[in-house]
Amino acid sequence: MVITQDSKLLKFANEAINLTNVENENANMPEGVFTAKLTRMSGEISKEYTKAYLLPEKHLKMHEEGWIYIHDFSSYAVGMQNCMFIDVGEILSKPIHTTNGTMRPPKSIRSALQVTAVVLQCQSNAQFGGIAINAFDFHMAKFIKLSFYKHMETAIKFNVPDPDTFAWDQVKEETKQACEAFLHNLNHLESRAGNQLPFVSINYGCDTSREGRLFIECMLNATMDGIGEKRTTPIFPIQIWQYRKEEGKILNEDLFQLANECSIKRVYPNYVNTHQEVYDILDKNGKIVPDLIPATMGCRTRLGKNLHGYNGKSGRGNLSPVTMNLPKYAMETDSWEEFCTLVKEMAFIGIDMMEARLRWQRKQLMGAAPFMYKNKIWKHDQPYNEKAKIGDILYSGTLALGFIGIAEALLILEGKHHGESEESQEKALNLIKDLHNFCDKESQRRRLNISLYATPAESLCHTFAKKLQEQYGHVQGVFDKEFITNSFHVPVWHNINYVDKIAIEAPYHKYCSGGSITYVELRSEINKTPHLYKNLIEGAMEEGVYYFATNIQRDRCLNCDHEGLFDDLKCDKCQSKDIITLRRVTGYITGAYHKVFNNGKKDEVRNRVKHN
Repeated sequence: MVITQDSKLLKFANEAINLTNVENENANMPEGVFTAKLTRMSGEISKEYTKAYLLPEKHLKMHEEGWIYIHDFSSYAVGMQNCMFIDVGEILSKPIHTTNGTMRPPKSIRSALQVTAVVLQCQSNAQFGGIAINAFDFHMAKFIKLSFYKHMETAIKFNVPDPDTFAWDQVKEETKQACEAFLHNLNHLESRAGNQLPFVSINYGCDTSREGRLFIECMLNATMDGIGEKRTTPIFPIQIWQYRKEEGKILNEDLFQLANECSIKRVYPNYVNTHQEVYDILDKNGKIVPDLIPATMGCRTRLGKNLHGYNGKSGRGNLSPVTMNLPKYAMETDSWEEFCTLVKEMAFIGIDMMEARLRWQRKQLMGAAPFMYKNKIWKHDQPYNEKAKIGDILYSGTLALGFIGIAEALLILEGKHHGESEESQEKALNLIKDLHNFCDKESQRRRLNISLYATPAESLCHTFAKKLQEQYGHVQGVFDKEFITNSFHVPVWHNINYVDKIAIEAPYHKYCSGGSITYVELRSEINKTPHLYKNLIEGAMEEGVYYFATNIQRDRCLNCDHEGLFDDLKCDKCQSKDIITLRRVTGYITGAYHKVFNNGKKDEVRNRVKHN
């Protein structure tokens, strides 16, 4: 590969350095900082290496012409994997190996949450996607007990009259402070290049023990209190309530209502449906197995059945996704039948592309990610050897076949999208069902964990929109915006109430075993009727939505503390531009969407209608 002065690489580097090609591909990474510039330049070289030496010509053609998109292309050459769940309880139960030695297992809730933040930051450097913790309340309850025993020993030592009450009061205060510190750490411990925060999600809500309930309560209260001097909304971790009913009653119903209040005020938690899983989560005695509880990453990644071992969430993750460009296929065909045939052909190629990438990932050495493999964060039985190939360890992970733009494909071929036509809805749903079955068959044939993925498409919604406009023009009503509609969503511009939107999107979730989300846009006045919010969440869960979230737009002036919707990006009370503009990206939020969203996402925000 020869790099000349007028080469494409040097041109890109010049634009990256001088900020003339800012794309904001990731709302969690400001592209103007030194390390982000360096990351973008090195990433571009990595892309060129992949094109020249790793990708089959057919796969490169698919990617560059916009047929099938290979996600995180800049990470392909080094063989990184995407995202994962970590078994934080197991990790914290033994010494943790780092570059400079080991950390001792924590013996209290305060130290447990401190070490967890460090683990999350270290692991984020070993992968290109997000990190999630399942059943976080169950894990932390054990450390709350350890703290309680310590306080009991103190009470007994000093002859405190009521040692149990004293110890519990002490542990409540310790847990409160530990949760506050955890939130502050995850919103300030920048990692990776580009001043990124670790992309962390925590799932909780099903532990009914005294200790588990205390952890949930303290985490929710700390979130509602906010962080920093201005008590702003914490962007990370993405918090996800694990909704579950037993004998007709919501587990931890009082805390569920507290979670609703928190969602109204701070956008999080989102909600995952523990009744929508493909395997049983109870043991033979009818008790919940924490690691089998349905959970999700913040964006929407979901881990289903594992053909190579245990079905638990932790210790494995998604290896790499690709996404099919459904609107392009619609433009290249003349009927819905032809379109469906082409989709199947592209799905087969997409899985081939992921399998080829997996072969390259398996060739990497354990020493490329020592923190992950030495500490068995990705679970495995092999002794750590920095010169040994990762190999079969990765077979427990998943390959996610994504899709985008069902709505636009329907508009092209049927004239109406699924939000306005029952016939379109039936056709789209049958297509996704067929794709799900196709993924299952290919999983068995190839002995790989292949799942269908409702792609979040943070930057891809804009990338595909530009590509489609270049190839087919600004087709009125279809390609006349700067974004393509995510996955199976009803278009954000379509005027629809939230009951109908949920009913239309809910059936797709059971087929998207690689991850999916439904969210609705609400007016800020919902804070006056929290009981309606509770009904909304319950209704979505009862409809069969796997992962649900709400977007309540609320801007806040940091100068005068006034809240409202600042359309001109300045406070409408004091005119200050020192404002926070909370908006949902996909599964996660950002506090400055007007600065960090790409043009496609900004256009999507402008087109979002409120769902009454």
